[in-house]
Amino acid sequence: MLKTLALTESPELVAKALHFLCQSRASFALEQEEAQCIVTYMRWVRYPPGSVLLLEGEGSRTSYMLLLLEGDVSVDTEASGRADRVAISVIGPGSLIGEMALLDGEPRSASCTAITSVQAAGLSHAGLELMASAHPRVAFKLMVYLARHTSGRLRLLSEQLNMYDQLNAALHQEMNQLRTANGNKTP
Repeated sequence: MLKTLALTESPELVAKALHFLCQSRASFALEQEEAQCIVTYMRWVRYPPGSVLLLEGEGSRTSYMLLLLEGDVSVDTEASGRADRVAISVIGPGSLIGEMALLDGEPRSASCTAITSVQAAGLSHAGLELMASAHPRVAFKLMVYLARHTSGRLRLLSEQLNMYDQLNAALHQEMNQLRTANGNKTP
């Protein structure tokens, strides 16, 4: 089992978490006091290089999300049906991972692996519930923040899928032209 500490044990990491939570994203950012409140419910988690932070399809440990504070993480999936995994992206400090499973309790949609040493701030479902009881306004703002973050990621994924579709259509057209050209040649 992964050992965690209260994030407040590291003032340097608290400062990073506050910075990332208060950054303006799509014209919506948390206020400093709101971010400060959220940080008190977060846990400090450390991962060495090569560690799997989240595992695609895992349904039993989905009750937390991570805010990356230091280090780089590879995000990949096997959803393409190919034998090998497909890299989606490499993300770093300021990125959120696992928030969809935190919100809906469904299995993880991708795997995340530490490329370098990673320091993260984790928020569990239990922590979110405690925050909602004690600070409902802050919990609501955090939920809006997470929804907007997820929405932005889904929009980017949609753009990627459109690009892949265009590339696939162009490749099919080129293959058909080559077939037609080869079919018209006599040996």
